[in-house]
Amino acid sequence: MSRLRVAIGEQLRECPQVITLGVLSQMGDYTEKQLELLRTAEIIFYPTDRFVDLFASMGKVTFPTVNCYRFRGDRLKQVALLRMLKVPYPRTRVYYGHKQKQKILEHFTFPLIAKKPIRSGAGRDVFLIEDSDELERYNSKVNPAYIQEFVPSEIEVRVSVINYEKVLGSWLRVAGGTCREGSLGAGDWRAEEVPSNAINLAKNLARQGDLSDVTVEMIFDGSQFQVVELSFQYDEIGILHPGQERLKTIIKMIERGEL
Repeated sequence: MSRLRVAIGEQLRECPQVITLGVLSQMGDYTEKQLELLRTAEIIFYPTDRFVDLFASMGKVTFPTVNCYRFRGDRLKQVALLRMLKVPYPRTRVYYGHKQKQKILEHFTFPLIAKKPIRSGAGRDVFLIEDSDELERYNSKVNPAYIQEFVPSEIEVRVSVINYEKVLGSWLRVAGGTCREGSLGAGDWRAEEVPSNAINLAKNLARQGDLSDVTVEMIFDGSQFQVVELSFQYDEIGILHPGQERLKTIIKMIERGEL
């Protein structure tokens, strides 16, 4: 007997194994027949930010999981998760308001990495700060200040984990080890020979954080991989893998009964 799979978002509209309802403004806009499909579905794909918490409160299985939506675009939550799970990451502190920001240079030296902490996509709103004037400009525009130690690295790695097991990975060799500002969206990324320890780190993080569709951005500091970002690429422009390639992988997993 086939599983009943229903989707809110339209990413899987071309997949015959999934009934796609589309995104409406509120639950009251769906017909009673559509609501019954949602009530009885074994899994609901792409529930959207609008409805994912509703389904989670009902105990419905969704893909991506509710945690993916909760952590997407929120670097404050992400760094807290990394700390609690004892995942290696560059030293990071958050500073609220003018008084706390005055202490940044007591904890960090130039160059340092500054980011927009919330409502920002992976690889965007990332700044390499090299002097006090640049730091002052950043502080005047962003609150709280999200400050991260700059770790020189010659290799950046992205490992995308789908349903905790399926892996898509790529890596970039960085000239001089200094290209961290906005580098997540540029460069000649290669999709072969991703180190196994990077893959294992990403898969363990996905399982422990209950993140069923996550891309883990990492750097290699010369001795170990450190996580610098978690990205969630649905409902936004894909960075690691073009949307079609990613969706084809997910559709194949659905066809094989892996999702």
